[in-house]
Amino acid sequence: MQDAINPSFEDRVLAQVELLGAGLPLEAFDVCFSASGLMFANDVLFASSAEEGRKKQEPFISAATSIHGLITDLRIHVASETCVFRNKSSFGTGVGATHQIDGLCWQKWIDGRISEERYYDGRLMCKMIADGILSAPEELKPSG
Repeated sequence: MQDAINPSFEDRVLAQVELLGAGLPLEAFDVCFSASGLMFANDVLFASSAEEGRKKQEPFISAATSIHGLITDLRIHVASETCVFRNKSSFGTGVGATHQIDGLCWQKWIDGRISEERYYDGRLMCKMIADGILSAPEELKPSG
């Protein structure tokens, strides 16, 4: 652990996870994502910048009447500045329905910001977990 003025990589990841767990995904995004960061969904490019990524995510997050953040299985690999975690958060809607997330999030950080984020769900998430990504986040092998 370093200090509040110069937090370590691990401290930055933990701060992000704390915001996500508190149901504040846009705040976590704004604090942690690099302006030129790339986002992938199941190894398909989703956004080529933070601005594009936020514009695509904001309408869904802003429409939620409640967000219950739940981040599990966090693994941090300090030497490669990579991390991986499961996102099992849920979102309430205005009509009383709940949308449950079950995804795997892998991140590469550079200079204290997320430079690449890969989100996996469904069959591809299960394959990534079976291939050991949760025990070795530094060994990501995208399928795309």
